[in-house]
Amino acid sequence: MSIRCAIVGCGLVAEEYARTLKASSLVDLVSCSDIEAERAQAFAARHAIGEVASVDELDTELVVVLTPPALHVEVASAAIRAGMSVYIEKPLALSSSDAASLLALAADHGVLVGAAPDTFLAPPVQSAAQALATGLIGEPVAATAALLSPGPERWHPHPEPIYDLGPLLDMGPYYLTALIHLLNPITSVRGATTAIRPLRTKASGDTFTATAPTHVDALLQTADGVSVTVTTSFDVQGTTRPHLEVYGTEGTLVLPDPNFHHGVVRLRRRGEVTWDFLAPALSRFDVIGRGMGVLDLAGTLCGGGRGQATGDLALHVLQVIEAIGWAAATGTCQAVPNAAVTAARAKGPAR
Repeated sequence: MSIRCAIVGCGLVAEEYARTLKASSLVDLVSCSDIEAERAQAFAARHAIGEVASVDELDTELVVVLTPPALHVEVASAAIRAGMSVYIEKPLALSSSDAASLLALAADHGVLVGAAPDTFLAPPVQSAAQALATGLIGEPVAATAALLSPGPERWHPHPEPIYDLGPLLDMGPYYLTALIHLLNPITSVRGATTAIRPLRTKASGDTFTATAPTHVDALLQTADGVSVTVTTSFDVQGTTRPHLEVYGTEGTLVLPDPNFHHGVVRLRRRGEVTWDFLAPALSRFDVIGRGMGVLDLAGTLCGGGRGQATGDLALHVLQVIEAIGWAAATGTCQAVPNAAVTAARAKGPAR
C-alpha cells in the first residue's frame, strides 16, 4: 500500500523532496502545486508527476507543504479542512500559538500532522540514540551544538526571508530536534542575542537588512537535568567547533552536521586515547534523504504505528525557540510551556 501525496511549493528544497519520494514505495507523488503555474509545470515534468493543480483542487491523502514559512499555516489549514493529512517544512509555523492551533484543527478533522526536520531519522542520529540507549557513554551529562556560518547570502539568490527568521528559527530546528530526540525535552532556557551586522550584501552586490538577531547563544536544561549549550550564527567567518557533541560519564559522542542525513559518529570512551566510529544504524525506511519525514508519516497512515517526525515534536522545538528569545530579551530563565505534556505526545517508538 502506498499513500497518494502532493507537494505544494515547487522551489529549491522541493527538488530534494521529490527525489526521495519518487524513490520510495511508501508514497505515490501524484500532484504538485505552486503559486507560479509555470514553475509547477516544469517541476512536474522534471519529476514525472501526473497532475498540476491549485491548492483548492488537491485530492490526495497527504499534502507536503514546502511554501515559504509565512504560508505554512494557511496552506496546511486548507488541506486539513479538506480532510488531508499534512507534512510541513520547518518551522511548523511562525509562532507556537499558530502551531498549536494548527494541531488542534488537525485533531478536530481527524487527520495527522508531521513536520520537518527529518534528519534525526537518518543513520547518524539514530546510531547516537542507540549508543545512548545502551549506555555506551554512561549517563548523559551535557551536550553542545553549533551552527556557525557567515550567512546564506553567499549562495542564496533570495536570502531576505531567511533573515526575517534568523539563524535560530531557520537552522536551529535541525540541532534542537536532534538534541531533544537524543536527550529528552527541554524544560528551561536562558539566552543572549546580537545583531552586529544587520546590513547584508548578496552575491549580486545588492544589500538588504536583517530583521532578526543574527547571533544567538542559549543555555538549555532537559527534563533529566542535562545541560545543553546551543549557538546559531550568521556572523562567524570560520570555526573548528563541532556541530554536535554529547558528553556522558563514560565517554563522548561527536555527530556530523544534523542538517544532513549522512556522516559518521565518533566515539571516545573513558581511558581511551583514540576515537572509534559507530556502525551506521539500519534505517527503517527504503530511502534516506530529505523527505524521510514524509515517509515516516506515510507509514503511520498505512497503520505502521506512531511516527517520530510529528507536529507535537515540531511544536516543542518552536516553544523552545520562543523561550530562548524571551529569555534573551528579559535576561531571565524561561520555562518552556507544557514541555512535559508536549513531550509525552511527541514521543515516538522506543529506541
